[in-house]
Amino acid sequence: MAETAASGGAHNIHLTLAYDGTDFHGWQVQPGLRTVEGVLESALSDLEGLPVDVHGASRTDQGVHALGQSASFVTSSRIPVERYVKALNARLPLDLRVCAARSMPLEFHARFSAVGKHYRYCLDGSSVPAIFSARYTLHYPYPSLRLDDLRLAAKVLEGEHDFASFQCQSEDAPLTSVRRVDAILVTENGSLLHIDVWGRSFLYKMVRTMVGTLLEVGRGKWSAARVKEALEARDRRLAGPTAPAHGLTLCSVAYELAAMYPAIREACSGPNG
Repeated sequence: MAETAASGGAHNIHLTLAYDGTDFHGWQVQPGLRTVEGVLESALSDLEGLPVDVHGASRTDQGVHALGQSASFVTSSRIPVERYVKALNARLPLDLRVCAARSMPLEFHARFSAVGKHYRYCLDGSSVPAIFSARYTLHYPYPSLRLDDLRLAAKVLEGEHDFASFQCQSEDAPLTSVRRVDAILVTENGSLLHIDVWGRSFLYKMVRTMVGTLLEVGRGKWSAARVKEALEARDRRLAGPTAPAHGLTLCSVAYELAAMYPAIREACSGPNG
């Protein structure tokens, strides 16, 4: 049996990652394709001198970005945890950065220990796309968007529901499509429109389909009542389009409800909350 970095006196390392997803084929390792997980595991294996298996909190899709992706791995290396950030970033490409590293109990798992995630979808409403943010925002001139109607429809999607209508087909679909969306916040920041979504976990392309559906409301094509009907139908054909991947960013992953809920309340306490 091949030796791995998880053998021997093991300890658990938790990494916080940021990446530009444009040139990655998503998070999960795929043969022959450049993925975040694959590039990170290669850098870690080079550093440790042994194969390393990494577990990510979210399997972000091709083109989706991250400011606060979470990953963990078990290692028997004697490398001090405070050295991982500098040592890994020296081995990683510029579109993938390690922002923080810390030791965690062995039972910690980046994916299964998570209690919530925060995603942001960003739209650029300017008449001419902003060149330095074009990779991270969907150009969508929206001066005529009905934001009050859009926010009303967003409330329909909050809470615990069966989100089958907002789930795209995947090979490893979960047993249940019931999920809880804790909050959706729509805010304007100059020419940018942000749609922030907080929830425990999400189905495949669920956030992007929610955004695509809400934009139909904002354009005046749909009503909030129609969003409710689509949600209750549990039929993907009745929801709106899936918004493009490059406008979506995984902002953070939460591991304590006691910290997550106050953060949501604070974010939603402003004039647009």
